[in-house]
Amino acid sequence: MTEVIQLKKVKKNFKGVPSVDLERLTVRKGEIYGFLGPNGAGKTTTMKMILSLIEPTSGSIEVMNTPINKSKDYLNYIGSMIEEPSYYPNLTGFENLLVFQKMLGFKKKNILKTLEMVGLSEEKNSKKLVKAYSLGMKQRLALSFALVKEPQILLLDEPTNGLDPSGIHEIRELIIHLAKEEGLTIFISSHILSEIEQIADRVGIINHGRLVYEGEIEKIKANSWVELEGEFDIEKLKALFGDSFGNRKIEYSSKLIKIWNINKERIANIISSLVELDFPIFRVERRKENLEEIFLELTKEL
Repeated sequence: MTEVIQLKKVKKNFKGVPSVDLERLTVRKGEIYGFLGPNGAGKTTTMKMILSLIEPTSGSIEVMNTPINKSKDYLNYIGSMIEEPSYYPNLTGFENLLVFQKMLGFKKKNILKTLEMVGLSEEKNSKKLVKAYSLGMKQRLALSFALVKEPQILLLDEPTNGLDPSGIHEIRELIIHLAKEEGLTIFISSHILSEIEQIADRVGIINHGRLVYEGEIEKIKANSWVELEGEFDIEKLKALFGDSFGNRKIEYSSKLIKIWNINKERIANIISSLVELDFPIFRVERRKENLEEIFLELTKEL
């Protein structure tokens, strides 16, 4: 698969203090890449380096197989939403984009189409001045600035900030549509990990400026466990499981048994033993760590 963004041995120091130290980061054509990390991990700095807003201390960045320090023409193919754009508060959203169009020269017809795409084209919104916009509306307008020139690559930093659940759902569906139907490559950071889990093809998790994981969400090494809900006698469970239970982690109470990383044959034997002890079992469910749990484990402070 074609890699449209590549960072190799990229470092950024501020006053001699390391902020970003990425051995390698790759974003593939047509994918949604979720960029995750705690506050201050280096996410925004990395995005700004890709956009040539910040110069790396060392290393190389390529966009569409061209080093970004050779030419800035690549920026014509990128739409970005990194920080809130500078708006004219006494103009409407349409008028703000019209000023942007006169600066960059993209097709004027893109403006209304883009406002429709982000949900700002209704009459009640089209005549409203930006100074009267809610935070969510400003987020939508910022997204329209990224989309209006019809880019091939989108860099989005926390695009759903300030949106209500309905707005978050709409932006999520829009991002999926742009990638899967329109073929855009989307590089997105967010602190809402459940959203990234629903839309991303791959993720990169950064902590203290270093990439601690990059790959498909499904391939992240995640712990799994089985939960058995019922009514249990603690003393009988102690006799059944013993102290170690074959080096597997196990927790139990009078209402719930949790056993980590166990195969289906072993769990079938345990269920049979519990039935023989006349314990009523209401639920048996295999669970797996979600992205948030994995993220917290990978970025926890030692």
